[in-house]
Amino acid sequence: MGEKTRLTAMAAVFIALSFFCWGTSVWSAGQSEGLACQPDGAFTVQQAAEMTAESSDDENMSVDAEAAAGNTGADIRAELTNAQALALGRALAAAGTPFFDDPAQLSAPQLEEAVIWYLMETGGMPPTSGGQVALPAAEVWQLAGELFGALPGQPEDCALAVYDREQDAFCMTAGVCIPVYDALEETVREEGNQRFYRMQLYPPDGWEGDVLGNAYRPDMTAAAVVALMEGRFAGWMGG
Repeated sequence: MGEKTRLTAMAAVFIALSFFCWGTSVWSAGQSEGLACQPDGAFTVQQAAEMTAESSDDENMSVDAEAAAGNTGADIRAELTNAQALALGRALAAAGTPFFDDPAQLSAPQLEEAVIWYLMETGGMPPTSGGQVALPAAEVWQLAGELFGALPGQPEDCALAVYDREQDAFCMTAGVCIPVYDALEETVREEGNQRFYRMQLYPPDGWEGDVLGNAYRPDMTAAAVVALMEGRFAGWMGG
């Protein structure tokens, strides 16, 4: 009886251990599935840390992207004085720029031509060297941003200048720029946070004079309006 009892007890212990091992195996498998581990069922603490770090990096990249988008959408136009607004109107008239309600409608060559004429109007052109003028592209795009809110783009040849890639500058022959129109201020009016400069446009040639030395400009061809909102350029309209 003693030997039989001992064997029975050993069998019971063996059965209990088998059930314990089976239960542990089932529990481990469930945990592995819940953690979406790799095919071999291994999921280490290091991998968990790497996943957490990647998630954090993704969040940081998202925040950076949002910040960059916010900066891109910022208004980079400068506030203009009356003299600057009138000079800009004369520059747009000289360049023959079509009327537009939104500065974003301007093409790259139109931006370049308007900036070049504006620099002529304000005496900001660089000195002549060998009968040529080289205007740095960086300066053109910086001014395009201040005047029109344009972001730096790929320089192109325009009617006034040829883009030289080696110099990264717009090159033109001094003294050959002929304006399409001249402009003369007529009236200035304000409405709330807006200011409108109405200008008379007329051909730059066709002037007449009399024996007393008086000069008479040609008849007005059209009228245009420079619109500023909160001091920033907002549009160039027929008027």
